[in-house]
Amino acid sequence: IIKINNPGSENLPEEELLQYEGVYQCFASNDLGTAMTRSTTLKAAATVFLLPENKIIETQVGAPLQIPCSYNSSDDKLITWKFEPDTVTLNERISESSDGRLIFSNVEGGDDGLVVYCIMVFTRIITIVNPGSLRLLVILANPMNDQPPVIVSPAPQTEPQIVLKDDTFRLKCSATGKPTPIVHWEKVNGVWPTDRYVIEDFGRTVTISNATYDDSSDYRCTASNSAGEVAVDEKVLIHARPFFSTGDNTPRDVIRYPGGNVTIRCQPEGIPSPSIEWRVNGVPIADTPKMDNREIHPTKIRLYNLQIPDSAVYQCIASNLYGSIIKQAYVNVLVSKPLALSNDVVQYEQVVGKSIELKCPVFGSPSPDIKWKKDGADIAMNDRLFRISLRKNKYLRIHEATFDDAGPYSCLAWNEYGSLLLNTSLSVFERTRIQSAHPTPYFVKRGFYLIMYCEIAGIFQLYKHQIRITTDTGVEPRSVHWYKSNIPVGRGVNHIVDNAEFTDTGSYKVMVNTTLDHASVHFTLVVQDVPLPPMDFSVEATGATPLDVRFTWQPSDNNFSPIEEYKIEYEENNYRPGEWFLLVDSMSPDVIYYDVTLSPGLNYKFRMWARNSIGWSETPSGESMRYTTPDDAPSVNPVGVSGEGNTPTNMIITWQPVEPVNCNGPGFGYYIKYCPVNDCTNRTEIPVPGSDVTSYEVNGLPTYTPYNIKVVSYNSIGSAADPADVIGFSGEDSPMSEPTNVMVQTIDDDATTVIVTWQKVDADSVRGKVLGYTVSFQPTSGYNDGEFVVVLATSGSINQKVGDTNTARVTDLQPNTQYTFSVAVFNSVSSGPNSLPYDVITPESTPGPPHLLRSVQSSDKTIHLAWSSPRKPNGVITGYVMSYVCLNDTTERFGPIMLDDTSYVMTHLRPNHLYDITVGARTSKGVGELSNVLMSTMAGEANSFIHSISLLNSSNEPKKNEGLDPGTPYLIRIVSVNDYDNTTSEYIIVTTSGTGASSAGITGQIWFIVLITIIVFLIILIIIVFVSRRRKGGKYSVADKEGQLVDQESQPNRSEDIGEYNDDDEAKKPLNSPTSVSPLNGKTTPSDGLPTTTPLRTRGDSVAGDSIDAFGDEEAREFNEDGSFIGQYGALQESSTTTPAASPGDVNPAIN
Repeated sequence: IIKINNPGSENLPEEELLQYEGVYQCFASNDLGTAMTRSTTLKAAATVFLLPENKIIETQVGAPLQIPCSYNSSDDKLITWKFEPDTVTLNERISESSDGRLIFSNVEGGDDGLVVYCIMVFTRIITIVNPGSLRLLVILANPMNDQPPVIVSPAPQTEPQIVLKDDTFRLKCSATGKPTPIVHWEKVNGVWPTDRYVIEDFGRTVTISNATYDDSSDYRCTASNSAGEVAVDEKVLIHARPFFSTGDNTPRDVIRYPGGNVTIRCQPEGIPSPSIEWRVNGVPIADTPKMDNREIHPTKIRLYNLQIPDSAVYQCIASNLYGSIIKQAYVNVLVSKPLALSNDVVQYEQVVGKSIELKCPVFGSPSPDIKWKKDGADIAMNDRLFRISLRKNKYLRIHEATFDDAGPYSCLAWNEYGSLLLNTSLSVFERTRIQSAHPTPYFVKRGFYLIMYCEIAGIFQLYKHQIRITTDTGVEPRSVHWYKSNIPVGRGVNHIVDNAEFTDTGSYKVMVNTTLDHASVHFTLVVQDVPLPPMDFSVEATGATPLDVRFTWQPSDNNFSPIEEYKIEYEENNYRPGEWFLLVDSMSPDVIYYDVTLSPGLNYKFRMWARNSIGWSETPSGESMRYTTPDDAPSVNPVGVSGEGNTPTNMIITWQPVEPVNCNGPGFGYYIKYCPVNDCTNRTEIPVPGSDVTSYEVNGLPTYTPYNIKVVSYNSIGSAADPADVIGFSGEDSPMSEPTNVMVQTIDDDATTVIVTWQKVDADSVRGKVLGYTVSFQPTSGYNDGEFVVVLATSGSINQKVGDTNTARVTDLQPNTQYTFSVAVFNSVSSGPNSLPYDVITPESTPGPPHLLRSVQSSDKTIHLAWSSPRKPNGVITGYVMSYVCLNDTTERFGPIMLDDTSYVMTHLRPNHLYDITVGARTSKGVGELSNVLMSTMAGEANSFIHSISLLNSSNEPKKNEGLDPGTPYLIRIVSVNDYDNTTSEYIIVTTSGTGASSAGITGQIWFIVLITIIVFLIILIIIVFVSRRRKGGKYSVADKEGQLVDQESQPNRSEDIGEYNDDDEAKKPLNSPTSVSPLNGKTTPSDGLPTTTPLRTRGDSVAGDSIDAFGDEEAREFNEDGSFIGQYGALQESSTTTPAASPGDVNPAIN
């Protein structure tokens, strides 16, 4: 024996293995004892060798045949039979017995020349042996007659078959006979185990797995054919190898402190009952020294007052006929202070409502006492929190955990040798819940797909409990399982049923598993389809008349959707062979017969359909036999009869043809019957053969004359009853007379509408049905001269009296315009002659807006306006009305100003001010629409900063305007202009991005300038007073001096009087103000040196915003725009009258 490197393992040489045959056992020892393994038997197997031998087997047709596979050197073999040709297999007639024989129940002529092989597989040495081939020679002469069954396997036995518990066993039954017998098994006493047995091999073999004691029974094999029946019983007894059913009866390792006691139990089970052998450290206990503190019993050993030298390994060996089992118990006697069994800190987790045990993993000898704490405080034991065992004292069991139970825990362990404190924690989570997103059953049509889904909440959504979480639902698909009839069908929160079939119908369960809990919910899926067609469909006469029939049928499978209705169709081969038509459109699903009255003279065939919520059945029922009804006179006349001419002397009579099924027999046609309404004594009757004819023309009639008309069905049997008369008319002609007494009445309050009246024409002169009157009108003078308009005044619906309309309301005329009106009657052919013309002039109205309002010339004080007459004067223009308002100061308004001319000069305006100007025209009816324009006065050298963009034929595409100041607000409007007028939009305020120009320093602020000016004047005044007192000796008029001082202080001081300096070296000079104001006389001096008079204004009324400087900057002064440009494209800046003067950066330009 060669020992290999792995301790405890041995390697045997391959040569001469026979000398090593025997029983082997392994022992492991140390100072505390010896452990041992169960014994192992080694046997050297020899290679099987057989010399192939080919034989011929001769047999008779119909005779039974058994072919043994006779090699019997080992029971550890599997036998398989092979055939040539390989198309032959084991079947109802050919079987294999339990001992490996090949059984032919009866030989057939086709078996002649069949070659069979017996293949043996030796499982222990993994060897395959082929003993050779066997060829069948079948004698066809004198075949054997039928034979009753004979059971050849199993053979009648006196000894039962022994099967070991938990093994799998088979019951095989083979029988011969002619014809081939039918074989089946039954359990004589009891029933088959539900989920542990399988019947196969054409009923000949029963396989039972995981054998239990309940399988001990008699089993009966029965074989039967037409010649007889035979049965054989086989007894099965279940025995068992030695085993331990519970842990309490099995030896277990124990640790005791000195002075302790222990009992080692060994109570094995088995059939037959096993014997027990006790050993200590591998030595039979009888061969060991006797110990005073040890008691030996057959099934237990008791040790008292243990001491450290008593540590040992005790073995219990249980044996019976079928094997042995060894169990060991290590008795360890020692002393130890409490020690942690693991260095890992356990984090406990549980869901709400479930119980959990917190373990204190310590070891000590003697066993330590345990005390639990939560959040540092002792845990009070109650009906929900308690220790599981006072002896072991290691577990804290929490029943039905709540969120309040979560937190840190600690256990203190101590004995007489020391103590130990261990910490742990508990997390409590919400339980997993599955909420059905579809509480009712799922329905899907066969062949379609369906997605069943559920909503999952609770601990399942926590990442720490998942292997992987999807990004869309937070759900791990591999933890969600779908089952149908307890068979897994998918994973994930959704389950897709693709191309649904009826086999998919059933109950589904979705189950969610987490590391802590699980949940499940059930779904129901119903796969539906259109119903199958009705069965047993037939038709038969009820006996009353040949036309009265009854249809009968039987409902078919509704394919899981209740049938909602039936319908019956027919095919008739006399008129429309091969075409199917609806006979009964809907029948209740609760009936199985239906009575119908058919039409005469037809050769019917019928079929039937069923419908459910999915649709009509894919195919109809079977077609009925032909059913022929007898001929009869027609019972239906044409409908939709009418008469109308298309020439003045004819009348075309039309109708809807009768359906062929209503012809009721051959020779079908129509009688056309007509006569004048006022004389119907002699009615003309004309036969028109053919069922598909739809019209007949009558000629030579007087114009537009009424006739009574009938169209009657007939055939070779007779005709239908006459229907009611229908009135028709011969053709119409053009009207011959015109309306008279035409009058047109105007309306004072509405200059665009007139009322036209006339006397109606005589109805006979119309030579047709009056459809209405044509009112024609044409302006002969005025704004729309040359335009021609036609208005129709109809007589209303066809049921109204002809000619009851003699008035019309004409709208949308031009005021103060002369029109010529005429009226004519019309029918379906044409209009009649026009009436005599009637002239009328529409009243005046208020005019439209003046055209092309503009500025001809402007200055800093004046604006010269001009405009053109309105394009729509709507009367005689008697003058114009103008008004305007200063937008810089909305409190100052002017107007209305009455004007007779188309121009006006606005004077005494303020420089650099923006004005809103309106002009309207007048007629005798008042002032009309107003024209509006914004214009600004000029301001000398003041800034004029106006941006504009001119675009020709522009669309609504965005436009870009560059060169504006950053961080600056602008007023913007759009002006649309054509050759006649312009239209201005509303203003919007837009502030550019960025930072605007910074304000002037403190030296540029008005309050600072005024303060410095007052201080300077006071200093000068004090000096003057001081000098005067020195000269006059202190005698002067204080009141006069103070009055002068007050007068001087009361005059306005403008920011323009103080120079503003630029940091540029070349521009360090005072800025020129547009005007110089004298504080004494209230006069202003323009920059051109010409004096003008202006009213004195209070200090608070003078603002920098009053100047056009507020709309520009230094660069804008280069523009030389007159007031008209500012008026049409300028922008409004409103500023408070109390606002200080703005610096050059505080501007509000406007952009057009």
